[in-house]
Parts: sequence; C-alpha cells; structure tokens
Amino acid sequence: MKSYKMFSILLILIIVFSLSITGCSPEPEVNAPENQEEDTSSDQEDEEGSELSEDDKQEENEKDNKELEESENKKTDAEKDQIEENKALEESDNSEETNDENENRDETREEVTEEDSESEDSSSDDTTSEEVSSENEENNQEEINLLKIEGNVENSLSLSLDDLKAMEDFVYTGTFYSLNSFGTTEYTDFTGVKLWDLLKEKALISEEATGIQVVAVDGYSMEFTVEQIKRNDYIDETNQDLKLPVIIAWKENGEEYNPEDGPPYKLVIGQKEPGDVNKPQWVRDIDKIIVE
Repeated sequence: MKSYKMFSILLILIIVFSLSITGCSPEPEVNAPENQEEDTSSDQEDEEGSELSEDDKQEENEKDNKELEESENKKTDAEKDQIEENKALEESDNSEETNDENENRDETREEVTEEDSESEDSSSDDTTSEEVSSENEENNQEEINLLKIEGNVENSLSLSLDDLKAMEDFVYTGTFYSLNSFGTTEYTDFTGVKLWDLLKEKALISEEATGIQVVAVDGYSMEFTVEQIKRNDYIDETNQDLKLPVIIAWKENGEEYNPEDGPPYKLVIGQKEPGDVNKPQWVRDIDKIIVE
C-alpha cells in the first residue's frame, strides 16, 4: 500500500514535472483563456483607439483640406478680385488714354482746322494783298503814265492813254521820215493825237502863250514856239508833197509802247525843210507839257 502511494506520488510528480517542462501546467491552462481574453480586449481597445485615432486624423485631414480649399478659394476669389480690379484699372487707363488720344486728335484737328483756316485766311489775305498791291501798282502806274498839260492854259489836264485814244477827231496815223546828227535816215509809222488840237481844244491854250516845253521823265526836254507846234506842213524830204503835223504818238510800227517801260508817249515831228535834222526832237517817255 505504501509502495502504491509512493508510486502514485512519483507518477504525479513525473506528470507535474513533465507538464512544467512543456509549459502546459494546469494553472496556465485555466488562466490562459482569461489572459487571452484580456489580451483580446486590450487589442480591441488598441484597435478601437487606433480606429478612433485614424478617424480623428481623417477628420482633421478633412478639416485641414477644407480649410486649405477655403483658403485657396479665398485666394482665388482675391486673385479674381485683383484681376478684375486690374482689368478695370487697365480699362480705365485705356479709356483715359483713348479719351486723351481723342482729345489730342480733336485738338490736332482743331489746330489743323485753325491752321487751314489761318492758311486760307493768310492765302486770302495774300491774294487780297496781291490784288490790292496789283491795283495799287496799276494805279501808281496810271498816275505815273498820265500825260500832264499845265502852265499858260485855262484847263490843266492829266490824261491817260485811254483818254487820248478816245479823242478820235485828233488821232493821226502816218509815216514820218527822220534824220539824225550822224546822217542816219529812217521811215517810221506812228499813231497818236495832234498836239496843237489837244492844246487848243482840250487844254484851252492862252492866246498869250509863246512857248511850249516837252519834258521826259528823265529830265530830257525840247522847247518849241507856239508857231512850230501849230504847223501842219512838216515835210519828208524824200516826198515833199506830204504834209505832217506834230503828234503825241503811242504806237510805233504797229506796236503800242509798253507802259511798264515808262509813259507810253512820244513827240514826233517832221522836217521843216530838206536836210533838217529832226530825229533829236523826238522826245520819248513824255511826263508833261508846259505851256509858257
């Protein structure tokens, strides 16, 4: 009996020992599920905590993303506002530039118009001035080219070429023979008015007049007696039957004298007798006739 007990004790010790070696003791077998459950619950808590942490992180990330998006949207809105402001400023500047350009164009047009107007006025003034100047020159020329008769006459005269041409009853046309101091002879056709008729009928020469002086614009002059001017029988020594008066001519060989060259009047007289040197008595550019 004692040996059986000993054997049982030994067997139990062996079993316990073997179990202790393998780690499969009875106490661990009982406690293992509890530890496992604790570990499982801890793991679950850890997982739940991690899940909660991940959710929080996700929420935080979503919040951050929303904030970023809102910030970006705000920035985008601000940028849009800035762009619109810049566009508005550019449009305003362009509008101002356009207005300035239009104003400058208007000013330029006004200046051009004023210049054109001034130019037209100037050209008009120039034209008017030229016309006035031309008229003044013509008037001065007419005044210079007036044939003046003065002295011992009842009616002093200042006659234009047209005035002389209008005296048809006094007009004479004929061929005059001339001889100068060098012996040169020449035939010349003249048209003019008879001087004695002009003095007698128009100037009303005085009966007491004794002499007549014909003066050119350059001061050259010839003196004649009243009887010499009265004569209508001056001759051409080559044709003594021809009788010639003393005339104030304005046309020579079919051409009128040019008024721009001086008064268009020339005294023409024939020969008193054969051999008479009459050419030096032909006074041209007559200014006046003085009756003494």
